[in-house]
Amino acid sequence: MHIDFESSGGYANIKLKYHGNTDTLPEEVADKLIQLVESSRIFDLKEKEVIPNLSGPPDVLHYKLMVHEGNMRISLSFNDITAPDSLLPLITFLQELAWDQIRKGK
Repeated sequence: MHIDFESSGGYANIKLKYHGNTDTLPEEVADKLIQLVESSRIFDLKEKEVIPNLSGPPDVLHYKLMVHEGNMRISLSFNDITAPDSLLPLITFLQELAWDQIRKGK
């Protein structure tokens, strides 16, 4: 499974990016990522069900998320206000992975 994730905005306008493939990640990270993707039911979401980025208060974070697994692919844009609740645990974990990459200088 390949995942591309970006977040930006908020008061500090910190830009985070994470690009990962579960085939090359440590097993525990890959397993957690797969579990979060499955529990989010992201491939069951219709793009029209996810409201794209709308302007909001200055502290709103904006997200772009692309997940590709086999012949399934989905690409979504949303923010803190419009994010489906089912995606929140996945987004939180992807933010942690992005911060880990920054700390490791990748």
